Amino acid sequence: MKLHRLVLTNYRGITHRDIEFPDRGVVVVSGANEVGKSSMLEALDLLLESKDRSSKKEVKQVKPTHADVGAEVTAEISAGPYRFVYRKRFHKKPETELTVVTPKREQLTGDEAHERVRAMLAETVDLDLWQAQRVLQSSATTAADLSSCDALSRALDVVAGEVDDDPTPGGAADSLLVDRIEAEFRRYFTSTGRPTGEWAAATTRLQNADQDVARCAAAVAEVEDAARRHATLTADLAVVSDESAAAAERLATATNAAQEVAGLQGELDRATARAEAAASTHLASQTALTERRRTRADIDERTAVIERLKAECDIATDDLDTAREMKVAADETAEHAKTVVAASQERVDAARSAVQRLADREEVDRLTGRLATLERHQREFAAVQRELASIALTDTLMATVEEAAAAVDRAAAAVEQTSAHIELAAAAEVEIRIGDDVVTLSAGDTWSAGISSETGFDVPGALSMRVVPGASATATKAKLDTATAALADALQQAGVADLAAARALDLRRQELQAARRQVRAVLEALTGDDSADELRERLAAVSARLPADDGLFDPATGQSTDPGAQRLELIEAIAANQEAVRDCETHAKVADQAGKLLAKRELHGARLMEKLQSAQAELTAVSRRLAEQREAIGDDELAVKTEADAESAGSAAALVAQLGEDLARHHPAEVAAALADAERSARVVTVRREAVTEALREVAAQLKVFGTEGRKGSLDAAETERERAEAEFIRVQRRARAAQLLRSVMGRHRDAMRQRYVDPYRGEVERLGRIVFGETFEVDVDSALCIGHRTLSGRTVPYESLSGGAKEQLGIVARLASAALVAKEDSVPVVIDDALGFTDADRLTKMAEVFDAVSGDGQVIILTCSPQRYADVRTARHIELVAG
Repeated sequence: MKLHRLVLTNYRGITHRDIEFPDRGVVVVSGANEVGKSSMLEALDLLLESKDRSSKKEVKQVKPTHADVGAEVTAEISAGPYRFVYRKRFHKKPETELTVVTPKREQLTGDEAHERVRAMLAETVDLDLWQAQRVLQSSATTAADLSSCDALSRALDVVAGEVDDDPTPGGAADSLLVDRIEAEFRRYFTSTGRPTGEWAAATTRLQNADQDVARCAAAVAEVEDAARRHATLTADLAVVSDESAAAAERLATATNAAQEVAGLQGELDRATARAEAAASTHLASQTALTERRRTRADIDERTAVIERLKAECDIATDDLDTAREMKVAADETAEHAKTVVAASQERVDAARSAVQRLADREEVDRLTGRLATLERHQREFAAVQRELASIALTDTLMATVEEAAAAVDRAAAAVEQTSAHIELAAAAEVEIRIGDDVVTLSAGDTWSAGISSETGFDVPGALSMRVVPGASATATKAKLDTATAALADALQQAGVADLAAARALDLRRQELQAARRQVRAVLEALTGDDSADELRERLAAVSARLPADDGLFDPATGQSTDPGAQRLELIEAIAANQEAVRDCETHAKVADQAGKLLAKRELHGARLMEKLQSAQAELTAVSRRLAEQREAIGDDELAVKTEADAESAGSAAALVAQLGEDLARHHPAEVAAALADAERSARVVTVRREAVTEALREVAAQLKVFGTEGRKGSLDAAETERERAEAEFIRVQRRARAAQLLRSVMGRHRDAMRQRYVDPYRGEVERLGRIVFGETFEVDVDSALCIGHRTLSGRTVPYESLSGGAKEQLGIVARLASAALVAKEDSVPVVIDDALGFTDADRLTKMAEVFDAVSGDGQVIILTCSPQRYADVRTARHIELVAG
């Protein structure tokens, strides 16, 4: 399968996009985030799998929000012998169009076109391989699942030597046999081994038949149970009727006995009421007599209390006078202590002020000296700065001068070595013109020089000679001239005449710089955290606090006050002030206690006086009440009345006792209990009789209904159906178990065969992986073609324990290895969506070599927002997407 072209119109946020893909090799489709790279793969899946009228969530989500139009997807695809153009429009005015170009031209629309595409893909494309050959953003680190890819299995069979490149009839028959076994297994089981199809239907039929038999048997048992209940209820009704007659007779007897007891109880109640009234009258008389005696005793007791309270009031008055005198004395002492504290505080304030003025004066002296030193060093620093500013020479310029001087020396040495050396000896006095100079030589004198440029020698009237040096001497002389000019230019920039002056000036500059650093360090030490202006402001502030006459001179001697004496005076004043404060606090506490004692005694005297007045008032009230009671009835008359009321109460109580004995002989509690029991028994028997009658009526109605339902016939039919269902279950069970056993055996044999072609797949993975991980790279591949472990430099690590980057790289290598192994006619595009985000630069370069190594007939489509990751893929073609 190959994707030649993909066109999206009104798809999500894409207005229109038309991309043509190369038939083979690596193509990198790049673009910014949200430009719609992943949407291309999603659109291709929707085109191939969903109908144009589909209401699935995946289809609804791609509807554009900026316009009321339908999303359109068009793709040109090759699959086996077919090449077709397939277009769908979703959502609004849905339609499907298919144009088959080869092997013969066809044009279809609607569901017919959809089914035709599905049939062509099922015929020519391994759809499991198409899904497995993707590396998506959401599953970049997930191991590739290639276990169900038939195309890869066929390719591995070829590589492992199981079949030839052209499948033989035997091989096709083997594949057909496996497919038929799988189809037979799927008749009875799901892919996970759960019953389905005929096996599930037979099981369900047998279960339903068992349930029907059980239900019909329960219905027949229900009829038999109803018949037994009817006979039992009929016997129960006869028994309950006899019990009802006995209960009625017992209830009548108990009722008569209860009425007789009720009459005696009425007489007892009336006698009890009269006795209670007589007892109440006697109690009132007795209470009045007792109250009269208590009142006389209360008057005597209150008189004694009043006398005691008067004596206590006299004592409290004397104590109160003493407390007042103590309070006055304590207040005077406390007030004097406060005066002493105020005087000592004034002494402390005066001493503290003097000490503060001394400290301010010392601070002024210190700041003045510090500022003078600071200003002197600032002047020195400014002088150094001015001299440094006048020097044009810098470190860089000095280095340039030194380099130029060294170049001049080297060039002069080269000139000296390459120049011609001329030596003249005079036999007699002679005058010689050398260039523009005239040299006079006496007899026996010599002259010599090196010649680096064309020079003329003339002896007037006798000789003319021209010396021309070689080319090398001329070149070295030119270099010397250039170096000399560069040195002169550097010296001119430095403002010096020669190299010695430059070096002397540089030495002076370094000395000045050292002096500047030293003065700056002194200035920083003098200022510390404060600048000179801040020091001046502080000096001004401290000076302002000092008055013109700061009081630090002794008027008698005219000498400055001794700072030590002033500080000693402050310490003594503080100590005296603290002592006065402690005395003041002590006297204040004494005065406070005296005040509390005075208040306590005043309160005590007031309470005693209040109690005395209250006792006198209560005595007056009690005496008046006793006089009023005596006016109503005298003490003797009250005693006689109390005795008469006691006799009347005794007679009434005797009558109540007699009637109570009569009532007790009739045992009223037993009579009431018997009546209650009889009534309860009658009610219970009545309820039972009504319940049995109602139950008997219901059972009779049920039996009448059961007789019309034919439950026995239903049970016979259900048992017959169960026998048939059981026979069918056993027959299907034998076939299902046989298919399961056959599939298991074939699976074991197929796994064994797969083990033989795991090696070619592992070899291809290791071949490509060694490009990335090195020559020590090895992998462990199971029969399902899943990578279980990776070995590197002799260290084996499970796949799940690898880093995200290593998993991602292995996943891509595994898919590219399968793409390299699959036959050309079975190949599908390898799609990599924004992968290698966890990969470092070195691994990216090596992964590029892997892509180049597999860029053959297959398609590798890379979707990325970072095309620089794949810049090293030499064979890649790049397509850049833009929004819109």
